[in-house]
Amino acid sequence: MRKFKKQAALLLTLTSLFAFVNCFELGESKKSDDPATLALVALAGLNPIAGNYNYYNGTVDYAGGTYTAPGNEIVGTYNISLSLVAQTMFDATYGNSYLYGEIQEIDTNKKVIYVRFRGDSSFSQGNYAWYRWIVKDGKTYVCPDLSDVSTQTTLASAKDDDLNYYSDPSDINAGCGLNSGFDPAPWSRLELN
Repeated sequence: MRKFKKQAALLLTLTSLFAFVNCFELGESKKSDDPATLALVALAGLNPIAGNYNYYNGTVDYAGGTYTAPGNEIVGTYNISLSLVAQTMFDATYGNSYLYGEIQEIDTNKKVIYVRFRGDSSFSQGNYAWYRWIVKDGKTYVCPDLSDVSTQTTLASAKDDDLNYYSDPSDINAGCGLNSGFDPAPWSRLELN
């Protein structure tokens, strides 16, 4: 039995290593939109932001705004797996909102996850969107798609969004939701719970 466990562990390690090596170019980086490559990345467990998180607005010292809580107050949760981004937004006044985005593609070069919202989401059911992430000063931040989600009825339309037009990773406290019709919002800071 021990020999079998060792062989199984070795086989799993080799398979993971093979998938990892074949998913990435060694040397000069290039864009990878190949669905087979992205599927291998997901299958190999390479969703770099998978985990269960509490999320906060912006940086730890973010003062908050008219409609946003300060950076030291939990405003929701993200539960991110290889196949789903589940987001809960806390709201004591109107009740919590829920988004369940089935992962369609992960682009590790652009640092974006493309999703299609399930029918049990609080809004945007059946539509496509993206979640962009960055790591800055040792913290992981996410900017959810606040562009034209209601008109993004295909994966291609979500992928056509200009990520830099709608999100600015250089401004964590006001760089999310730019040019979307909403006031610029802070990126969401993820902290493992």
